[in-house]
Amino acid sequence: MLLNHSLRTLRVSSFNMQTSKRMFSKDSIDAAALPFKAVIVSPHASLPHSLHGSTAENTLKPAVIVLQEWWGVNDQIVSHAQRIANNTGAIAIIPDLYNGKVTADSEEAKHLMDNLDWPDALLNLEALTRALQKPPADAPPFLFKDRKVGSIGFCMGGALSLALAARMAEKTSPLRACVSFYGTPSAKLIDVSKIPSSTPVQAHFGALDDKLGFSDINTAHKLAESWDLTVKKLGGAHAHGFHSLESNVYVHEGVGHAFMNENGSSKVRDVGGEVDKTWEKVFKFLVEHLKTV
Repeated sequence: MLLNHSLRTLRVSSFNMQTSKRMFSKDSIDAAALPFKAVIVSPHASLPHSLHGSTAENTLKPAVIVLQEWWGVNDQIVSHAQRIANNTGAIAIIPDLYNGKVTADSEEAKHLMDNLDWPDALLNLEALTRALQKPPADAPPFLFKDRKVGSIGFCMGGALSLALAARMAEKTSPLRACVSFYGTPSAKLIDVSKIPSSTPVQAHFGALDDKLGFSDINTAHKLAESWDLTVKKLGGAHAHGFHSLESNVYVHEGVGHAFMNENGSSKVRDVGGEVDKTWEKVFKFLVEHLKTV
């Protein structure tokens, strides 16, 4: 049964900048300014953050687009977004690709994903990325630099995260970081092999994943090979600086599909604290490539 899901928006109150009489906050994002519905999750102010340490008034807090699994924008994806925000200091944005529809039934989830217009969703995500990158309309003119934006997704969202990075790689303002968990888009939608040419990227898969052609171990290996080939064509990682062109595919032993979930929706085994270790790897990656200090 489909469930009504009310979108929750967490906002940071704005402050009066010395350079402008208008009320504006460089540390928040106005949901009304985004091209479609989204949940905005801010980091807890009481936690220390190493990502946004700059006090410069023309520095916007970085944002991470968090892309849903096939269930919709449920409590699990909101929990992931809050964890990412708290541990990096970035603002997490969860676009509502199903327009409020959420389910806990796998058959209905498959129906929702199969009926998603992927090319249209990708266009919408590009518009969202551009809206986040640019300073808000009420910001003092010519004062603010473009916001650093990254993406992360899980399952269906993992595929879309890669697709968005590939899409933005064709543009003048690519994503600053991309993370994907157990999901790859169809080659008919977009070619993800070119991502390392412009965006640092991580992709994570479970060695026991049985989603053939989408997130199984053979799919992971093919993705890694395509990225290695791209980097070689660019002259090798060291020719361009390995840090800036980081592209890694991780296959996690002893776990299957959706191994990062904590709500029991998937039967997976967490061997040796693999989930916590993976989160730490992701946080370090996002901070390194989105930091403003």
